[in-house]
Amino acid sequence: MAEKKTGAAKHSADYRDRKKAEAERLGIETLPVESAAGTRAELAKAMKVHGYTQLQELLQDMHRAFIAADHQEQARRLKKPDAPAFKISPKLARRIEEASITEVRRNPGDEIQMPCRNQ
Repeated sequence: MAEKKTGAAKHSADYRDRKKAEAERLGIETLPVESAAGTRAELAKAMKVHGYTQLQELLQDMHRAFIAADHQEQARRLKKPDAPAFKISPKLARRIEEASITEVRRNPGDEIQMPCRNQ
């Protein structure tokens, strides 16, 4: 047996239908995108710096700028940068040194000694 819709449900269904028809008329489509968690935070920073209040507006401007570029510029933008070289910060170096000293104290005799250069 078919369930009768309440007035609110009919209104909601009509609203969704109107929005869908308007999107079709304007040629708007939904583009679902998944991205890394940190990406959203960085985009939020860029939005604030450049005066954007809506992520959709920023993404549409980026899409238009990319499409407007010539093929060589598009290829340059799509080229992924090399991964940055791994760098050990001074803080990390101290932590590694401390861990090494702790390990040597726990297992004496495992020290590596540099050979003497007697000439």
